[in-house]
Amino acid sequence: MFKSFYSLAKEPFSKDIRPSDAFLSSDYQGALNALTYLQKSKGIGLLIGNPGAGKTFTLRA
Repeated sequence: MFKSFYSLAKEPFSKDIRPSDAFLSSDYQGALNALTYLQKSKGIGLLIGNPGAGKTFTLRA
């Protein structure tokens, strides 16, 4: 409904957003850097945050 009302090209809050379309906030970049470090060092990490903070999206990115 809001897609046609606001003349949007796609749904703005869909679950299948591409990582290239994400807003590169400092928190998001920091989480990506930490995950990259864990991947290179073959370590174990814990990603925590409030509901809706973007944890799952960050892991998928």
